[in-house]
Amino acid sequence: MGKAEFGSAKYQAKQLKASGLQKLRYYCQLCRKQCRDANGFKNHLSSPSHMGRISNLSSDGKAGSVVEEFSAQFERDFMRLLRINHGTKKIDANKFYQEYILNDRDHVHMNATKWSSLTSFIRYLGRQGKVRVEMPDAEDEFNLVIRLPETTAPAKKKAAEADEERTLKFLQQQVEHGKQLEQRQEKTTSANNSDMHKDKQEEEASKQEASAGNTQAAKASSSPGAPIKLSLKGLVTKKRPVASAFSNDSDSDTNS
Repeated sequence: MGKAEFGSAKYQAKQLKASGLQKLRYYCQLCRKQCRDANGFKNHLSSPSHMGRISNLSSDGKAGSVVEEFSAQFERDFMRLLRINHGTKKIDANKFYQEYILNDRDHVHMNATKWSSLTSFIRYLGRQGKVRVEMPDAEDEFNLVIRLPETTAPAKKKAAEADEERTLKFLQQQVEHGKQLEQRQEKTTSANNSDMHKDKQEEEASKQEASAGNTQAAKASSSPGAPIKLSLKGLVTKKRPVASAFSNDSDSDTNS
């Protein structure tokens, strides 16, 4: 069978199928690889990359620690989601496990932990006192019901005190934040007021100077009889020779 052409309907269908959730039994937690079917999972287990990881863990002696890490992470995520979504309410174990699977696609899978089945894991939590396990009806004997145990009175009191302390601390932080904002606003307001006062003073001074100049001009124009002072400094006058009225006659008499 030929490969689906890029962009075709068959190619898109394969991409959607690959992006969706596949069967958990065909998921390799160590390599974080999801296989589509049993044949693909079998081929992956015999692949050089998977065998190389297995050999490295075996040579380092960390195979057991890896399983313990996956088991601890699985238990931690399982309990966290149970506490958030349901708390002390009853919930079907299988139904909640489906919620856990759909909550995070990259969750730690059951086949990577030390528990072989969900029932063994739930019974382990019950023995540890982390959940309350209730036996189901006779018709559904393999489906367990779980819920978080009720907290005791001292634990409730301690939790209430912790909540009250957190609330008080939060309120104190809000009050301090409000005081800081108020101080900043006061500084900004005082700076703006000083700038406005300075501008007003400069404006009033300029108005006074302008009014003084206008007053002097008005006084000068209102007294028409006042002498006008003119300065003749810098003027140059040329003197012309003036002929005497008797100069020619005297000369003529002398000559005669």
